[in-house]
Amino acid sequence: MSRTSFSRNDFAVLVLGFALLAGTAARFFPTLMAGFPINDGGMFAVMVDDLRVSAYALPVFTSYNLDNLPYAYPPFGFYLGRIVADLTGWTSVEVARWLPAFFASLAVGAFYLLAVRLLPSRLHAALATLFFALTPRAFSWFVEGGGITRSPAQFFMLLTFANVVELYRRGRWRDVFWSGLWGALAVLSHPEAAVHAAFSCFLLWVMLGRTRQSFLHSAVVAGLVALLSAPWWVMVLVRHGLETILAAASTGQKWLALLHLVFFSFTEEPYATLTAVLGLIGLAWQVSRRAWLLPLWLILPFIVEGRSAHLPAVIPLSMLAAVAVLDVVFAALRSLVSTDTVTPLERGIFFYLFLYLLFSALVFGVEISSARVYPGDQAALAWVRTNTPAEARFLVLTGSRSVSYDPLPEWFPALAKRQSVYTVQGLEWVPGARFFLTLQRAARAQACLVTSAACVWEAFPDVDVDYIYLSRFLRTEHFAPLDPPRTFRYVEEGLRQDARLNLVYESEDVLVFRVLRVPISAQK
Repeated sequence: MSRTSFSRNDFAVLVLGFALLAGTAARFFPTLMAGFPINDGGMFAVMVDDLRVSAYALPVFTSYNLDNLPYAYPPFGFYLGRIVADLTGWTSVEVARWLPAFFASLAVGAFYLLAVRLLPSRLHAALATLFFALTPRAFSWFVEGGGITRSPAQFFMLLTFANVVELYRRGRWRDVFWSGLWGALAVLSHPEAAVHAAFSCFLLWVMLGRTRQSFLHSAVVAGLVALLSAPWWVMVLVRHGLETILAAASTGQKWLALLHLVFFSFTEEPYATLTAVLGLIGLAWQVSRRAWLLPLWLILPFIVEGRSAHLPAVIPLSMLAAVAVLDVVFAALRSLVSTDTVTPLERGIFFYLFLYLLFSALVFGVEISSARVYPGDQAALAWVRTNTPAEARFLVLTGSRSVSYDPLPEWFPALAKRQSVYTVQGLEWVPGARFFLTLQRAARAQACLVTSAACVWEAFPDVDVDYIYLSRFLRTEHFAPLDPPRTFRYVEEGLRQDARLNLVYESEDVLVFRVLRVPISAQK
């Protein structure tokens, strides 16, 4: 073989190396740029600290937001974060910054282990791994602060799938053990991982198993998962009851997410949606050949659990994109030139894909790095922590239209150690309608910043508030940086002139008002 030619297996090694290195860079780059955990994770940072106070015993309630929220969340990420913090001396905030990117990088290698067992060649698997490594949706939620739980769950879920495929192909008992272990760790990492893993493994059994032996193996795997994860879910059932788990399960489904599948709009690619288009071509190709596993696997998450369907859906989508390139595009080229090596034209297409995907991923990384708690707010939260009563209740106003992409309300209780009356994180584990009621009221309150100061009072008719915290600049909206930042000067001036408020803190970025009379219902 000449220096200018590659066998397909040799080239697969090169592509895989690019995927692993670039995928790691794309996952660490945003948090390096941000200088703070991206977007969410405030509640999880507090739950990591709770384990220090409890000396690693599983707490009954978390101290987050001073609201007696059940410590019911799958705890693997918190224990891992506590161990890392104790070994390194990091704060829980630093753990929330770096640990997610680490596990998200490991997931790239785990994806390859799955892809090489499902796709027809190593080159298919390596190219699929490149798509997975650099498609924004494959890492966006996992490198955020909340990735303390989501990122290990993704890693363990991919290892579960890889071992389940091997189990149904070879029927070995050692694969039963590893499937059960990785599955249990996925369950212990994130609640949605349990749902997606269960349904995906059932699909793999339908498509690859369907024998009496594979059914027996599957039952043993399920039993191992239940047994190994029992220390968590049994404790939750004993302490808080089944209604706590059912309450969390009821907050995830969003049927409108099916529209993202219909329009293939879930990859979050900032420029041309290359992975989505190639995935659609691969989908059509697989359907035409009656190869149903990847198409069905792509659809399944949107039916099972709409809110986070895009997270597992990107797994089969990346494989379908690789199928499109190699079995459709390159197959057409090879009909013109018969060769066992990778041609110069094919190499050129590969390197174009790599450079484009890498550039797209890094640009996306710059965008999501803007979703953070900025230094001006960090300084204001430190002031709140040392200059207000410990029992003080705050109304936190940012003007964001999305609770999921508004980091300040979630990080406020973690950094200020005070209660934010309309922070929703953690309420999904509280039975009843409180989660949805708080979600609605929080959205109405934030919308008041584009109307009037009077609206702020009207949005909270029955809530006692001691302080109003106003962030004066909204710098990002749904991971999109705002240039210039959005300001709320009309409402700000109205609050300044309100006789019921006393301005106690002012900086370039933040205003804090003390409410002179409470409850707010008395102000009408």
